Amino acid sequence: MTTTDTAPDLVARHYEPLVAAARARFTESAVVGAVTAGTGDRARMDRFLIWYCALGTQMTAPVEGWIARAGRRCVELGWEELGAALVRHAAHEAGHDALMASDTRALVTRWNRDERAALDAAALLAAPPTEGITQYIDLHEQTIAGTAPYAQIAIEYEIERLSVTVGPQVMATVAAVCGADRVALLTFLDHHIELDAGHTVFNRHQLARLLGDHPDAAPTLAAAGSAALDAYLQFLTDCWIAAAGTGPPSVGGRT
Repeated sequence: MTTTDTAPDLVARHYEPLVAAARARFTESAVVGAVTAGTGDRARMDRFLIWYCALGTQMTAPVEGWIARAGRRCVELGWEELGAALVRHAAHEAGHDALMASDTRALVTRWNRDERAALDAAALLAAPPTEGITQYIDLHEQTIAGTAPYAQIAIEYEIERLSVTVGPQVMATVAAVCGADRVALLTFLDHHIELDAGHTVFNRHQLARLLGDHPDAAPTLAAAGSAALDAYLQFLTDCWIAAAGTGPPSVGGRT
């Protein structure tokens, strides 16, 4: 095959069967079911959104750097076309953590107006990393430093497609459980539901080009994509557990 063979069925044939189990673990998990079907109460959903935005800044701030560094490593190791595409793409992720921080402050202000137990946005934003965050960061760093930095594209594909496949369900649940005013405060999620539709097309295109030349890379790509989904699920679980009360979730896998 050549790099001109970018048919989408390359991804469906070589890659997606290998990530099917991880995708099922994610979509069939209790926490994803809760935040997409509205099985939690309003207060817990509100707290979940606050923790998601506050802790999510730690996973969002490094994204631009991760993609650019992975791109440069790809170029160094001979995957020049993918590497150059990743470097160009990295700039699209700049500043998204600022949206999450702003959303955290807005959600906390809304919470403190209605609830007796006041929250401190600055303290939430300064919370230490959870198990899921640690897993997510480690996965990126190991991928970039390892022998297959091209697997960064699979991580991006799996995480950004969640905005398209799961994001609208979450927003609908927030509107039903918490009210339309909460939806208006979720600028990060709203922005990514639209933005990541295009990013998902880009990521799938790059996966197809890579698989066209290197179908044997599919297991490595799928391992990275699956690990990204598992880490992100752990992060959501951390946030959902924290939302049961007002204290921080477990830190780095330790209580």
